[in-house]
Amino acid sequence: MAFTKVVGPGIHTLSNITSHNIHSSGIITAVGLDVNGPVSIGGTLTYEDVTSIDSVGIITAREGIFVPNSKEIKIGGSYASPNLRIFSNGTHQYIRETGGGNLYVSTNSLNVLNGVTSQTLLKANQGSSGYVKLYQNNQVKLETTSTGAVVTGILTATS
Repeated sequence: MAFTKVVGPGIHTLSNITSHNIHSSGIITAVGLDVNGPVSIGGTLTYEDVTSIDSVGIITAREGIFVPNSKEIKIGGSYASPNLRIFSNGTHQYIRETGGGNLYVSTNSLNVLNGVTSQTLLKANQGSSGYVKLYQNNQVKLETTSTGAVVTGILTATS
């Protein structure tokens, strides 16, 4: 059934209809929608329904956030020139500081592992008994302590 509009002496479907507070219990098909104000959705809004989200406030992603290869998470600065970018080119993954400052990782204990988390590559710990340890094949090869540095194995210097 098509909407009709009474205009002058006749009824036809070729005019725009202006209406307020439309309530429907069936399906409404629209080729466009212009919303000026809050929107309330009683059912589920799916991923396929949304092409752009502009949010002020907190966003909750219940199943995480997925960013495809060659797309970036951009933080700070502007969209065209962000201060920090996190991305994958399909082969390598990057955390890149591009704002001209420093990239800081702030933690009391830092552990860097290989890609499958089966080997330690580096450990750093703060405090009076703090240390930095460099590993190879899960074995400490170079370690700093509060009293100096310890080298495990053979130290070879090349020029």
